[in-house]
Amino acid sequence: MALSPKEKKELQQRFEKQLLPDLDLSFELNGEVYKFNFDKNESGDYIDSFTQAVWGGYQDAEEWEKYGKHQEIELPECPGPVEGWCDCDKCKSMFFHKEKNIYVCLSCHKQTEPFLPIDWNSNDYDWLPYEDEY
Repeated sequence: MALSPKEKKELQQRFEKQLLPDLDLSFELNGEVYKFNFDKNESGDYIDSFTQAVWGGYQDAEEWEKYGKHQEIELPECPGPVEGWCDCDKCKSMFFHKEKNIYVCLSCHKQTEPFLPIDWNSNDYDWLPYEDEY
């Protein structure tokens, strides 16, 4: 459920009033300087992409709070494990099977091992199993 046009207008006024003290502040990220600019186009969107993005997040937060739009996290039901070890290379979707005390691949339902990233700071997204699980 979206905000009504009246609610959206009131929220936008509150957004601008709240950010007014920061209007002259600039923010730097990756060498680019961002600054709030409340100029709008004909459709009411902010011309400045930074301000429009912040407004979008502000509006989403209001909708989530008002209408409970936030998504409840529901874990999938753990499948009964199938004999054998997973070889489908889709093991990034797994679930811990409490009764059998093993990890089960949600794609092929075979036993798999938990994975950890090699390095959080690298661009290498390969995954390796825990060292103590061998």
